Amino acid sequence: MKRIILSAVIAAVMGGRLCAAVAEDSKIFTPFFDMTLNEAAYMPSVGNIFSGGNINTQVGLLAKVTEKDHIFGLYNFNYAGQGFAPQDSKQFTDRSMTHAFNFEYRRNINEKFRVRPGVSLSSDYSRSGANEAWKNGLYNMSALGFQLAADYIFDFEKNGVVSLTYLSKAVKFPNYTDLLREFQDPSNTANANGGLQDQGIKQVSLRPIWGKWFGGITYTLQNFDNQKVVENTGVYGTTKQKDTTTAVDAGFHHALWIFELYPMASYTMHRSNQNFMRYKSLNDSASATFVSKNYDYNELTLSVPVDLNITSKWALGGALNMTSRKYTDRNRRDENNDYVDGLQKNLMTTLTGSIRKRINDTAMVRLYYALTVASSNNKFEKYMPGNYTGNTIGIAYQLSY
Repeated sequence: MKRIILSAVIAAVMGGRLCAAVAEDSKIFTPFFDMTLNEAAYMPSVGNIFSGGNINTQVGLLAKVTEKDHIFGLYNFNYAGQGFAPQDSKQFTDRSMTHAFNFEYRRNINEKFRVRPGVSLSSDYSRSGANEAWKNGLYNMSALGFQLAADYIFDFEKNGVVSLTYLSKAVKFPNYTDLLREFQDPSNTANANGGLQDQGIKQVSLRPIWGKWFGGITYTLQNFDNQKVVENTGVYGTTKQKDTTTAVDAGFHHALWIFELYPMASYTMHRSNQNFMRYKSLNDSASATFVSKNYDYNELTLSVPVDLNITSKWALGGALNMTSRKYTDRNRRDENNDYVDGLQKNLMTTLTGSIRKRINDTAMVRLYYALTVASSNNKFEKYMPGNYTGNTIGIAYQLSY
């Protein structure tokens, strides 16, 4: 669920950033390319040592039709391999792969106003096990979307732009299976499948960019086509699931003497009318516990990367990344999977040290070590670790122009 929200947010954010980052000058064609390759070894305090890789590639082209009309196309490929992730998001072994296409028509109304209608297509694949085929992923999805954005340019010297964007998407999950329905009625597989996670996403965002500063506020609404809400009787009712997410973020990129700073912070409030029925065992329905608003949470994310430029090519880097999630209605569990007093809280902090070498104006390589500390007052960790320490050693290569 969270990945859908993030994909929609990233799509809206990229539209605003690219309109400011790509120069619309006298060139007929202006290419855009950015690629990051990452490979790392992970050593957690629970489980075995493993390795994982990440690839993120964006290829775009801006075509000038007339002085006022432009067409922009962007292809994004992202592969996220095994690795550490905030609690309640995914397991160490989870992997995902995304193909996304965005096409945008840009019309300059005058010197300060521009409109950007566009369409987007994406396919997302997931794998939880080593032997699982990409086509069989439980959370595989496809999306078709429409965008309408308007830009107001208030400062030409500092590239000051305010973007208002409306995004609408139809998302399909062809492989999703409902485990609760299978448990309640194992013979009725049609009731357990059939596009239960299919949904429509509506999103509105307002994002200013000015010089080295950026930020914005994004509101996302998810209306599920078929998924019903679990009632306190343990069965699905007639009300359809509806989720909302409000996110605020801000950051900047600043060079100060020999330092380069890239701090960013975001605050997310996620709300859902979906409830949760917890069964301690499959053959003991008497132990079921109903949790209203189980998926509501507030989350704060802070990222503070710093590079110290020793020479024009070499730099020492350090970074602090923190994700803190607090559930509004979900109680924590003890080691025996019993709910106890106190709401669940998760915290994941990563400290990173690195050495960066700039190969040329478009390429750089970075060798890094990271220490990850994940903690949670939820002590039941049979299916997903919540309290662990992890060490990571990796290398990253970036090429962009």
